[in-house]
Amino acid sequence: MKATRYWMASIIFVLACAISVPASSAQFKKGQKVWSKQYETPLRAEPRPLAPVEATVGFAEKLSVREVQGTWLRVKSSDGKGWVFQGNVATDKPSLAPTAGMTTFDASQTDTVAAARPLSPAAQGYAQRRGAVDAEADIDWIDEQAAELTLQEIIAWMSAEQLGEYRE
Repeated sequence: MKATRYWMASIIFVLACAISVPASSAQFKKGQKVWSKQYETPLRAEPRPLAPVEATVGFAEKLSVREVQGTWLRVKSSDGKGWVFQGNVATDKPSLAPTAGMTTFDASQTDTVAAARPLSPAAQGYAQRRGAVDAEADIDWIDEQAAELTLQEIIAWMSAEQLGEYRE
């Protein structure tokens, strides 16, 4: 069950990155400063999604862009250097930590306020109008669907659709 949630959360995170990636990589330039948007942003050995991780930088860490190659940036930080997918960085320093559920699976990196916060009345109304009133059953369904997918199927689909880190 834990592995299933991991893969599903990974899929959701990658899709969220694909949506948040700027339409053009022209906004990133050599010498520019950018900031990491995740608790642990991987800096890879090569500009590809499954390349080995050379270093990891923390949330809102300043990075210097050394090279731009499509949707990948070769960056340098105080902790190391490597390639990062542009969806994992921001041009402005993030002021709020990323949502714990989308970036980490370690419960110690969230707080009780975020974990126990109820839906707003507007969100509750939206869920009721859409028939999404049983969140636990919805999560169980998502887990069941995710369990049927393999990592290779996900990678093949994302690559074919040119989503997230597979965008050219």
